[in-house]
Amino acid sequence: MREIELSYTVEPPAEQLRERLTPRSILDYADVYEVRSCEPTDDGAEATVAIDGTEMTVVFSALENGYAYRFVDGGMFEERYSRVTVEDGEEARVTATARYTFDSIWSFVLDRLGAKTVRRELELTITNLLEDVSGSETGDDGPETTGDRD
Repeated sequence: MREIELSYTVEPPAEQLRERLTPRSILDYADVYEVRSCEPTDDGAEATVAIDGTEMTVVFSALENGYAYRFVDGGMFEERYSRVTVEDGEEARVTATARYTFDSIWSFVLDRLGAKTVRRELELTITNLLEDVSGSETGDDGPETTGDRD
């Protein structure tokens, strides 16, 4: 199991960021998935996405300050859990986390090799959210990385 967490401290108010944060927008902001459907559920949403022709189901749960989501069937992951949150404060803090392991006897190698791709997905999710809200660069120095973990 590998974990990647990225965090930005940003100027747009947390409320504005949370207004734009939806299950559909998270998938769109990641800029990797072809979203085939995204239907609301009692506590979030269920989406069907495809990547390189492989179809996966993603289940979202609403959190007080964002969304948690997991890939529940299909695809390349044995397990994949992610979370995007927006915290209030003097400046808002947007955090994206992914814990994953690939579905392979070689997962110990694939997890490490896939880290760059998963990190890029999280970076794009946050960057595209910020651009959607502000319409321009945030002026920060980029994400504060809190680490990769095995």
